[in-house]
Amino acid sequence: MQKVLIVQAEMKHYRLPFFVGLYEALRSDGIQLTVAYSNSNPAHASRKDRADLPAPLGRHVPGKWFFGKFLYQGLWKEILQADLVIIGSELKYLLNPPLILLSWLRLKTVAFWGLGPNRHTDRFPLSEWIKQHFFTSVNWYFAYTPSVVDYLASKGMPADRITNVQNATDSAELVRLIGEIPESEVAAEKLALTGSSQSQIGFYCGLIGEIKAIPLLIETARLVKARRPDFHLVMIGSGPDRPWLEAAIANDPWIHYLGSKFGRESALYYKMADVFLMAGAAGLAVVDSFAAGLPLLLTDLPHQPPEVSYVVDGENGRFAAHNAAAFCESIVAVLSDPALMATLRAGARAAGRKYTIEAMVQNYREGIHRCLRTYCKSSGVEVGNLAVPRS
Repeated sequence: MQKVLIVQAEMKHYRLPFFVGLYEALRSDGIQLTVAYSNSNPAHASRKDRADLPAPLGRHVPGKWFFGKFLYQGLWKEILQADLVIIGSELKYLLNPPLILLSWLRLKTVAFWGLGPNRHTDRFPLSEWIKQHFFTSVNWYFAYTPSVVDYLASKGMPADRITNVQNATDSAELVRLIGEIPESEVAAEKLALTGSSQSQIGFYCGLIGEIKAIPLLIETARLVKARRPDFHLVMIGSGPDRPWLEAAIANDPWIHYLGSKFGRESALYYKMADVFLMAGAAGLAVVDSFAAGLPLLLTDLPHQPPEVSYVVDGENGRFAAHNAAAFCESIVAVLSDPALMATLRAGARAAGRKYTIEAMVQNYREGIHRCLRTYCKSSGVEVGNLAVPRS
């Protein structure tokens, strides 16, 4: 049985279904998957979004954070036993330099997994310059989206050594939960929350932190409220800027910040909403928005995560300039035009059927097989015949 080791800095709750699905798929192929992870970065602990994988799939290992930025994980036994090691390309992984060396020496098959360049404004240019020069130094790359594939190819990574993972969340579970919630419950909750069954709901779910431009979202929402008195903003999530948010909206009773919600509780508000609003970096919120059939209204940023490539302006969402006036115009235009709303909702539902965790598992599985076929002995399974087991 061949062994694959995936190394993560920490385990996020939204990744559990993916890893469980990939474990089952690979096990049916005779491949053993282990996912190793450590404790959250102290700076991220306030998000309260970590989880644990069941054994034998998950392996929680002590991790040592240096300066709150660099992580060392003692995984050499697992690395030496693995036929393929997959790790993030971020500089925070102190295992990466020795793994790159082992790959160069042809002593270990190593793959990166990630979003390619990090375009957030707080990134040091030197960090991204360094990353660009070792992106192509390993055997394989599992890229989040087609835009990352194109970027890697432009940096010299051979196309036949890149797998487009099509990054996603467990949208099937969200769709199932939404379908199980009766309309009567949604209507009753909307009435209790907003005071009217006719309220229009803008919805935000995600990190309450700097990269999400929460102040811009609040400023924009106030402009929308002035033009659409029936508008309410519902927000769920947590993060370091939570105290600021709670203080900022203390005099805005129509802005409903509900803290962290998961599972059915979260699905209730997705079903209640009319549009999903994102003033800052979008990321996997794109997939959740589409799974719920919600148009994604967002601002156009040069540092958007790669999943933003799933958004097609006028088809399943709308882009606006990164300022409150332009973002307000975009939101009001959709809320005021039932035909446009219907078009965008139909497009969101279609995209939701495409960007699923089942597709992600299948893409990742095929990439693992191709990598093992190329660099190790045959995986023994024809890639074209693979089918993802249903749980």
